[in-house]
Amino acid sequence: MKRAHFVPDNNFLDDVRSIRTKAQEYLLCQTFLNEGDRDPQLAINLLQGALAAEILCIWRYTMISVSLAGLENPRIGKEFQEQANVESKHMRMIAERIVQLGSIPDFSPTGLSSRYGEYGSQADFSGLVAQNLIAEQEVAQHYRDLVGYFAGRDRITCDMLVDILEDETDHITDMQDLLALRDDQAPNRT
Repeated sequence: MKRAHFVPDNNFLDDVRSIRTKAQEYLLCQTFLNEGDRDPQLAINLLQGALAAEILCIWRYTMISVSLAGLENPRIGKEFQEQANVESKHMRMIAERIVQLGSIPDFSPTGLSSRYGEYGSQADFSGLVAQNLIAEQEVAQHYRDLVGYFAGRDRITCDMLVDILEDETDHITDMQDLLALRDDQAPNRT
């Protein structure tokens, strides 16, 4: 029998959702441009949101890699450090693209509550991974939205986002695997 995962309120997940919602608002408020038209400021705003999401994931995954669960189980610690490293690569790619578009990357995004909140070091590990799974699903959908916007407008940014989306899709599978690993190790409760 699969174990139910306790998923406490978490600022990390709320922030990921907020970033995606803000991007959707940017896209909805945008006047419909012809395919091929570009609004550089909109592109920069969308990429700043993606940068913020990557920063959040780096913080979260690094924290989990050195948490009690990560230290007690080397596979868990290694997996989360690898994910933090991939998110760091994404952060750099996005930041460099923002610079190429003529702006300055915001490495200190305002309005995010997770930087001040509890990352769950005391929480149920499976609950944290369940939150990460939901957040990765949100981030993947966010990148799909961005790919849809940039397709036909900015091939360089679109190609970069497609590459990032592939990694985020892999992260979803990794989170599902970690949940299964923990379920397999959990005592059966009837």
